Amino acid sequence: MNGKIGRVRATSAALIVAAMVTATGCSLNEGGGDTSDAGSGSGEQSGGATLRIGTTTDVENFNPLQSLSKTDSWILNATYPTLLRIDGNAQKVPELAEEYTTEADGSIVVFHLRDDFVWTDGTPVTATDVAFTAQSIMDYQLGNVAAKLTWVENIEVRDEQTVAFHLSEPYAPFAEGVGFWMRIVPEHIFSEAGDLSQFANDSDWVGAGAYVLDSATPGQRYTLKANENYPHAPEGGAAVETVEYVVYPDVNTMILALRNGDIDLMGTPVPVSAVASLEGDENIAIETVESLGFAHLTYNMQHPVLADQAVRQALSMVVDTESIIETILQGDGQQMTGPIAPIFADYDNTELQPYPFDPAGARSLLESAGYADADGDGMFDELQFEVVCDQSNANLTRVAEVVRDSAAEAGIQLNLACIERNTFLSRTREGDYDIDLSQWGVFDNPMDQLRSTYLSSNPGGINYNLVQDPELDALVNDAAVTADPEAFVEKIKGIDAYVHDQALLTPLYVEDFRFAYRGDRFAGFDPSPSDLLGMVTGFSLSQVEQVD
Repeated sequence: MNGKIGRVRATSAALIVAAMVTATGCSLNEGGGDTSDAGSGSGEQSGGATLRIGTTTDVENFNPLQSLSKTDSWILNATYPTLLRIDGNAQKVPELAEEYTTEADGSIVVFHLRDDFVWTDGTPVTATDVAFTAQSIMDYQLGNVAAKLTWVENIEVRDEQTVAFHLSEPYAPFAEGVGFWMRIVPEHIFSEAGDLSQFANDSDWVGAGAYVLDSATPGQRYTLKANENYPHAPEGGAAVETVEYVVYPDVNTMILALRNGDIDLMGTPVPVSAVASLEGDENIAIETVESLGFAHLTYNMQHPVLADQAVRQALSMVVDTESIIETILQGDGQQMTGPIAPIFADYDNTELQPYPFDPAGARSLLESAGYADADGDGMFDELQFEVVCDQSNANLTRVAEVVRDSAAEAGIQLNLACIERNTFLSRTREGDYDIDLSQWGVFDNPMDQLRSTYLSSNPGGINYNLVQDPELDALVNDAAVTADPEAFVEKIKGIDAYVHDQALLTPLYVEDFRFAYRGDRFAGFDPSPSDLLGMVTGFSLSQVEQVD
């Protein structure tokens, strides 16, 4: 059975589940440096405009098959195309693929490619590139896409524009998950690189996205040039010929650079505390973008004390989420209970209740679990933890301080380590932390989210809890292959309840993001939900127009 890539809202459970039943296709986690030579204002290059974007972090990894850092993603997503992209309404729409179809009751997923994508060295983009990319990710278990390819038994290149994935069994989110997340790389270049898990890809970039990386000066700037052959650019080509990412030491310095005209766009969202002042600047425009992720506290299950369910539950009871939303977010946020965001309304288990904010109750729970304050200093002897967070997220650094103070009331000592983003990401991935305070960027469907975050055997996933729970594994694996729509939804809700009871994480809130740019210079951005995508997708930048 065939199906076009439709404009299907990611929050529609009915259509996701329908795909499981009919197996038809649907046509969709940064250091400072010297910026003294950043220049002033938005310059004209021969052939088009230059748009400068502020960031607070350097690129950590130029390899598009395994990079996870934010600035990496911004640049690499513009350089390497994906089969599908996500639009402003959280819908999966075509980029490299024209459509996808399914065969054999959903166990074969076929992507049909456009014939007008060309690598910047003149080589056509073909199905061989797609097959090579997927096979390399599976062979080397690269990044979070490896988990999404779990069911692939073999990959068939039928012709230059057709590639078929043969699955061991139907998995409804497969096409949109792989289509959105897998950056396609040039087979004729990457096949010569040897071990792709070690491939730096740090020079001589060849891409087929809207923009292609041209030069990199760590600590200062990263320059991209428009790809004149990008099929989704407006007729006549992108108005922005050059995109420069300029590195700043912190968000406040970046805001000043925007005001002064040294940059044209902040890549990161504006802190809530700065929105009002920027809105009062006639040269600056603010764009509001929805979120597909959420803020949370995650607990390292390999920590001998945090492995105790009672401790995790007590920690959940010292987080006053309602107050955090009211004060730090100034009311602009929605509280979460379990690990499924409210945007997935049909899957969110609304029967669950948040852990109450009750430091005294948390202390009582810990005493009942056998923890003691032997020296009488008001703090439990064994309950001292480090909380790592990303210092570039101004809201979360304030949340960390609030949670630390509340935890002390319950006898729990939290030591804050809000650090540079790439260091933060590295420590999180390596399990070098006790508690992780962070914000997920994009979850495009609940099933892939649960597999990526909680499946202990998940290759290349984001199981930052380091949880190894056979019961949870069984629940996730069972739900993944459930075809009955009602049973599938109930199993997702059951996993939601299990994770909530175990307190593997403390969900905090979902917020909308506000991005600031020089409205006196540029207009026409086409943003996508989340702070990871936001205003800076290659597609969005290619649509930008200069203001006369």
